[in-house]
Amino acid sequence: MKIDKTSFVTIDYLIRMGEREFYPPSGQPEEISFCMGWGAMPPGLEETMIGKEVNHQQVLLLSPEEAYGEIDRELNMEVPRSDFTPDIELRPGLVFETESEEGSPVYFLVQEVRPETVVIDFNHPLAGKELEITFMVRQVREATKEDLEQYHSCFEGEEKGSHQH
Repeated sequence: MKIDKTSFVTIDYLIRMGEREFYPPSGQPEEISFCMGWGAMPPGLEETMIGKEVNHQQVLLLSPEEAYGEIDRELNMEVPRSDFTPDIELRPGLVFETESEEGSPVYFLVQEVRPETVVIDFNHPLAGKELEITFMVRQVREATKEDLEQYHSCFEGEEKGSHQH
């Protein structure tokens, strides 16, 4: 079966940024399963995967625009320190999860901790970076109702009827 825009896909992948920076940080490929078309993976990778079959292996170079976009300075903001519980030891590099207005999970990175405020960044951690992605297709099939329930991003996208990267 070939991958199409509605496939449920399992791949092994490794993302390399520059000479010594990898995701996963171990530098070893990791397996991930996702529904195509709902933004789980960079748009350039999903586009490249269309038409591929099990055991297809490829190395792909993506520009920031094809991956997670350029850094958007408007997604950096300064918030009151009191927005965080007092027992949290804030430091640059910590990642937190919150909810969007629609109730979806949204992640942000602490950039700087000041006496009264915290500078946070809602950009994807890989935004602005050129990525070399090595992947191998392990499984391809149509998404089932169970997939849509288990992999919330698939269900959520289907429910809303729209998709944005």
